[in-house]
Amino acid sequence: MKRSEIVLSGGEQLLQTEDAVDQALGEVGELISRLTRLRVGNNLSLAYGADAMDAIVETTTLLNGARKAMSRAHTSLDAVRTQLGCKTVAIGNNQDKPIQGRLPAQAQRDGLPTAG
Repeated sequence: MKRSEIVLSGGEQLLQTEDAVDQALGEVGELISRLTRLRVGNNLSLAYGADAMDAIVETTTLLNGARKAMSRAHTSLDAVRTQLGCKTVAIGNNQDKPIQGRLPAQAQRDGLPTAG
């Protein structure tokens, strides 16, 4: 396998993994919302499911930690790509990515995201 193919394959899997973590985080948020609406909509006491909600909120925190870790892994793998002698590789799902150093006013005018 050529080094460029290794980089492409790894990069594609990395993006799929990042998307899966984001999807899981969104699903947990939906679960929190649904359970809260079900409890409130049916006039159930706040005590019902409190332990379960604590565990679900903890899951959100853990998934957010995983999301941050994946971002660090992405940066680290970018260094590996360079070590393998490959130039910047354009792969992904066409998501907008923050542009380092772009001023918020410029980004808003251009309809682009900014780096936070």
